[in-house]
Amino acid sequence: MVALQERGHRALAERLHDGPMQEFTAVLLELASVRRRLAGDLADRVAGIEHHLRSTTSALQLPPGAFRLGYDARRSLAAGFALRIAGLLVHRLDTDLQVDDHPPTRAEISVVLAAAQLLLMASDPVGTGEHAWLAVRSAPAAVDLRLRVRPGGYEPPADAARAARLRPVADLLGVELRHDPANGGWSAALRLDRPST
Repeated sequence: MVALQERGHRALAERLHDGPMQEFTAVLLELASVRRRLAGDLADRVAGIEHHLRSTTSALQLPPGAFRLGYDARRSLAAGFALRIAGLLVHRLDTDLQVDDHPPTRAEISVVLAAAQLLLMASDPVGTGEHAWLAVRSAPAAVDLRLRVRPGGYEPPADAARAARLRPVADLLGVELRHDPANGGWSAALRLDRPST
């Protein structure tokens, strides 16, 4: 999980550095230039604006959580997958969320997100997978997670090593795991039974 957080921070920092951070830096430099030509209260006000902009740019480097106020189950899952998986653990992520009729609880959402992250991290602890299909279906009796992954690059030795890394994680989580030797892909299924009411 620490490695995942570090990877997420690196990817976000690269996106910010190549985009809006350069613009914010230009604005800060211009403000500093203006402030040096001012005196008294006006210089203090510009310094305050600079400080506020620096604080804002620092806050931008921390991604928002999945459980934001006002987020329903669908938005929490979508935000979690977008922030924690898409672009970080796989280049391309397709999702199918059928959770509106019997929404999962926050605890169930946390387990689904963590299980998907842990499996993808075990699949490739260093690189990024090519494509993943992730489905979550929430019913009265259970919440089901289905994950299908096409890893980046396929070679039989790499596939055997991947299977060896995935097996203990799948066993620990109670995940049904299957490998496709034809293309090195794999799929996982996790069922979270709900207590009967």
